[in-house]
Amino acid sequence: MKNLIRITQDSFFKGSYTGLGDLELYGSFDGTLKVKNLHIKKSAVFVGFVTADSIVVEGDINADIQTENLYLKSSGTINGEIAYRNIIIDSGGILKSSMVQNVSSINKFIKSQKS
Repeated sequence: MKNLIRITQDSFFKGSYTGLGDLELYGSFDGTLKVKNLHIKKSAVFVGFVTADSIVVEGDINADIQTENLYLKSSGTINGEIAYRNIIIDSGGILKSSMVQNVSSINKFIKSQKS
């Protein structure tokens, strides 16, 4: 069985969590999160800092993000600094950010500077 944590719509979590599994957020999370995969559902609100291999955003996230794969769905809103490798933004998805960085482009730039 897949290692999945679900924070329900009527729940609020505040603090830090680190785990190797996946997290589905329907409620509210305020803090620092490091998981394998994160799914922010339409009813969810995340505030803080998140690191995950893959993040899908249908709800609201006001956080700094580090991820390999970011998928902003049409109902989602992201506000925060983002470091990513791959990004998909559906029509209607709202991205408010002062800094969005493609990590693979940064790594290529750093390697070219060392040559």
